Formats: sequence, C-alpha cells, structure tokens
Amino acid sequence: MNSTTTGKIQHWYKSPLLLIWLFLVLMAMSGTIYMVIQANSGFSGLVVEDFYERGQDYEENIHKKLENNAKWTPAFKVNEIKLNQQTTIEFALSDKQGKPAVVEKLTLFVYRPSNAKEDFSVPMTILNDGKIYQAQVTFSIKGKWDLLASAIIDGIEVNYAKSIFVKD
Repeated sequence: MNSTTTGKIQHWYKSPLLLIWLFLVLMAMSGTIYMVIQANSGFSGLVVEDFYERGQDYEENIHKKLENNAKWTPAFKVNEIKLNQQTTIEFALSDKQGKPAVVEKLTLFVYRPSNAKEDFSVPMTILNDGKIYQAQVTFSIKGKWDLLASAIIDGIEVNYAKSIFVKD
C-alpha cells in the first residue's frame, strides 16, 4: 500500500498502468497456449513407413529431370509486352546440335509471383514444322510475371522458365 500526498491509500490493483501491463501479459500467454493446443491437436504427423525409399526415389527423379533438361536448349522470344494487349510468346526447343525437339505436348504456364489468383496456362501451338511453338497471351496486370514452358518429350516432362515485365 502506498500513501499519497493527500494521505489516502492507493491500492496496487487500482493502478491503470499495472492493469494494462497485466492484461497484455495475460493476452500473450493465452495466445501462446492457444497456438500450442492447435499445434498438438489433430495433426497426423509427417512420419511415413518407407521414408528412406521415398527419399531415394525423389532424389533419383530430380537427377533424371535435371539430366533430361540439360539435353535441350530452350529459347523464348518475347517482344515488349503492354498491359491489356494481346502478345505472342514464342518458344523453341532444340538439342545440342540445333535439331528441333519432337514435343508431344507443350503448355505455357504464366505465373504472377505476387498474386496467385492471376495465374493461368495456355497450350502452345506448333509453327514452322515443329521448330517454333507459340501462344497468344493478354496480361491484365502490369509488373513482373514468370513464364514456364512445360514440354513432354518421349513421355518425360521438361520445364524451362523465364521472367518478363509487363509495361503500361
């Protein structure tokens, strides 16, 4: 208990500063307890029976994919891209000797890094006897976009990416 200059006793639990501090501490503790309870309830875990085999298979598939991607030389041709104007994106894929790849299917995926709702994909059409593939695309938002050409060659998927910028 404290005595003030007027002689009245002020109790510690009536101090507004102390009450605000206690409130904040209790809120932080209750938030932490809530998060711990949420983390421990209903989570099945990440344990799988054959984790070692799966890891080896994953690593092997990654190495195969990287080796297969290295067999081909990609080439994107993108002119200046303006907002809300249709533009043509061309893509060529050839081997190390310059022979065009025989592609079963080619899809252009267009990603907006800052807004996944704007992502879309379009199939690419064959031009010039399979040497060039193209897609007509219109961008509705200016800024940075990522292109991913996903080709299937002899049943194996290969992916090549390019970043672009859309101007006003």
